[in-house]
Amino acid sequence: MASPIGNSVQVREVLKPSNWQLRLLSPGPPACDPNSNTGNVAISIYARQGLDAAECTSLDTSMFNTSTVQSISWKSPGITAVYSLCMWKNSDCSDGEAGLADAITTNWQVCYPFTGWKAWSTVEQGTSCVGY
Repeated sequence: MASPIGNSVQVREVLKPSNWQLRLLSPGPPACDPNSNTGNVAISIYARQGLDAAECTSLDTSMFNTSTVQSISWKSPGITAVYSLCMWKNSDCSDGEAGLADAITTNWQVCYPFTGWKAWSTVEQGTSCVGY
């Protein structure tokens, strides 16, 4: 019988301490569920997590096709700090405010629409995405 939360690598990633977690989610099935107790791991096609702020990270389109991404999951439960997710139009996070596609400044957004951004970074909540 398959584990309801995925394989052992996925389980280790879910259990690893972190201050933030980003997942890109496919349309499913199953459909993205903001109340899922498994974190929508079954439809996750990209996952990153960390303890500190993350510099500009380009989405590696050689690993997956961004046209298959429907939504994202952002969680920053605030073990030692709370972080915001910055989403960028360019793969190098350039062009200042004009290059910022979107930002999630709350600590929990699940099934948030993916709008085709090319890169992401994280900053401590209350810090501007631009110029970090």
